[in-house]
Amino acid sequence: MVHELEISRRNILKLGIASIAVSSHPSLAFASTNTDITHGSRFKNQVALTFHGAGTRKMTNAILKEMANASTPMTVFAVGTFLEQQPDIAKVILDAGHDLGNHTMHHLTMTTLSKAKMITEIEECAALLKKMTGTQGKYFRPSGTTVSTSAIRAASIKAGYGPCITYDVDSFDYTDPGAPKVISTIMKKIRPGSIVGMHFGHQSTINALPKLIEQLHAKGLSPVALTDLLS
Repeated sequence: MVHELEISRRNILKLGIASIAVSSHPSLAFASTNTDITHGSRFKNQVALTFHGAGTRKMTNAILKEMANASTPMTVFAVGTFLEQQPDIAKVILDAGHDLGNHTMHHLTMTTLSKAKMITEIEECAALLKKMTGTQGKYFRPSGTTVSTSAIRAASIKAGYGPCITYDVDSFDYTDPGAPKVISTIMKKIRPGSIVGMHFGHQSTINALPKLIEQLHAKGLSPVALTDLLS
């Protein structure tokens, strides 16, 4: 019995230390720095539609229009080269009430990079975001992988971000399967707190958004920006 009590005491102490680390950053509500954030609270009927930010301006504008028509916020993880090609787009996204985060400078497969190159990829995009908007954004999502590594997480923290933001619902919209398939893929897996991974630059995504948002509301789920989901 004494041994069991000692183990419990140690576990409580560990949890306390983790809680202190989590409370120091607003995006750490549901993960420690040793894990990725894949979802928000399962006790609130909110979900987040998050987008890989790259592609043509025409398709970007189409996504922005659909989100505006539905009065729905999103979170965009912008690729640095995308921001360079459209110098006003960062401000346009923020002015529309959306969250804007970092998805590396060149969208390389991060798991294949050296530690130094990982840091460069994150910090170059962070510097560009800060130059364009005055802030590097709260959130970072690794490129080329849905799961981070300890090296990627360390690079994210060094660049001033918290844990990496991934997702628990992959729309697979980048395969251009058509709007009905994008919607059904998401709706089969969606649950309170889910973070959905989606992409700019794909017509299937644009076509899916109106009905997707409608079906989310019908299911009692409100799409919100990550700032709200993780608050």
